Amino acid sequence: MSKKYIIKNGTAVEVSDEVYKILRKWDRRIKYVEHDLKETRYIIDQKKETVKEIPSREDSLDRLTALGFDFENRTADFQESITDKIMLKQALEKLSDEERYLITQLFYFGRSEQELAAELNVTRRTVNNRKRKILSKLRDFFER
Repeated sequence: MSKKYIIKNGTAVEVSDEVYKILRKWDRRIKYVEHDLKETRYIIDQKKETVKEIPSREDSLDRLTALGFDFENRTADFQESITDKIMLKQALEKLSDEERYLITQLFYFGRSEQELAAELNVTRRTVNNRKRKILSKLRDFFER
């Protein structure tokens, strides 16, 4: 059995065959993800005189732009999204703890009115009425 080594921090370290095989497998996997998927490959069939192009699975924005693809500017959308999230956070902070709990359970955690009604020992109709009042409060906050 020959000795297997890997380089760790500039020093050769002896490892077992099993560790060596696993590391080689992972090195190949990393190369596949970092290089192979990003390369356009060609299969040349000399008998049929054909070339088949296998496009990369990843492409750069610069290359696509050079090819004439046009992409909308999403910076404005991103900024609006951040602003909306900040405003929503501020609006939620204006609610009482009970109101905030009800809204987050319904809209963030996707719980049903029936589930909350059972938890809070009230009717589903009561939960619905509270929800509508809270949403009205939030609407007023955003309209200001």
